[in-house]
Amino acid sequence: MPMKLRALVKRLAQRELDWQGRHLLAPVVAPGRATVRLDGLVYQFIIRPADHRGFGVFRLARDGFADWLREATLREREDYLRLWPHRQLRLLKELEPGNWLAHPAAPQRAAGGPPLVVHEVARGCQFELIEVAFDGVNCWFCGAVLNTRLSLADELSAALRDQVPPRQLRLSGLTPADRAGYAYLWLVSREGVCVGDAHQGADERRLMSALARGGGALHSFTSDAENFQVSWQDSQGEMQFSCVRREDLTVVSAGICLSDRDTDFDLTSLVGVVEEDR
Repeated sequence: MPMKLRALVKRLAQRELDWQGRHLLAPVVAPGRATVRLDGLVYQFIIRPADHRGFGVFRLARDGFADWLREATLREREDYLRLWPHRQLRLLKELEPGNWLAHPAAPQRAAGGPPLVVHEVARGCQFELIEVAFDGVNCWFCGAVLNTRLSLADELSAALRDQVPPRQLRLSGLTPADRAGYAYLWLVSREGVCVGDAHQGADERRLMSALARGGGALHSFTSDAENFQVSWQDSQGEMQFSCVRREDLTVVSAGICLSDRDTDFDLTSLVGVVEEDR
């Protein structure tokens, strides 16, 4: 086992001991799990009770558990979001209530890159321009951007319904980033991989969302009755291959040596572990 990775595993174990009894303000982005980023590493706590979603205050307990104390106040949530840089994204497709795929509106991301998952979207519509806070792992909804041509979202949606090819779009105010986001939805609809479909589409959304929370991106996957075999890309653009359980996305085989601690991680936290080991 490489010395750097061994030190990482020991640090994780010691961190659990040091944090017992402390309170933590954290957003819960998956059922039963709160995700934070510390020292460049994504770390997850198992939430009790498991049905809490959104921002909450938790008391840290043993063995990676955190007990819910109360909902975070609006002021606490706003203070948390002000800590992080803000970005503008254009909403693409709702994955589940409150969680959307969105495409970066910044020109430097116009040529490519996967869509991002935005959490806690209170109200949204397809192709709406929004502002989010990015905490280094997740994008959190702040609000709609109002000083723009609001009808552009409706015009893009109408073009998508009519299956207008991206290169043929001739809309006032359309940017290269807008065209790239539109092209993503146009391509998946043409290829029959509709984001809203059940079965394969639901599995794809689930894996895409889990990787995006850790800073990675889904490339492709296969599955059997028990596991997903996932090909994914880390934040540096390097390809990885991992096997995770269908039930809860717990790691079965990480693709790197974790000294039999693979099952201590899930697909989201694995992204940070792989990058820490680099």
